[in-house]
Amino acid sequence: MGWSMDEWIKEYWIKTLFGGIISAFGALTIWIKKKFKRSEAVEKGVQALLRNEIIKEYNHWLEKEYCPIYAKDNIKNMYTQYHGLGQNGVIDKLYEEILDLPTEKPKIEKER
Repeated sequence: MGWSMDEWIKEYWIKTLFGGIISAFGALTIWIKKKFKRSEAVEKGVQALLRNEIIKEYNHWLEKEYCPIYAKDNIKNMYTQYHGLGQNGVIDKLYEEILDLPTEKPKIEKER
């Protein structure tokens, strides 16, 4: 069977080329899925850490019955990042309660 170079290229190289492109696309898809899952796991981890820290700050300052400006600023930053990750709910309520606390330590009235 006498094949010309054009026939041979059409028969084998084009199939090989398309097979390679499809394989590369499949590998790229798998790589992207793995990266996305890792990124999602990192986001959920950061979310959990921020949630935990906001709850700890809430408990700390609620017990003291005040929250200084510097602490409120830090909590606002954590809340903004937490909220940006798409979470709220209970944290919204805690955040609002923290903001409602006075910024000065309550004065204790002395008994006479």
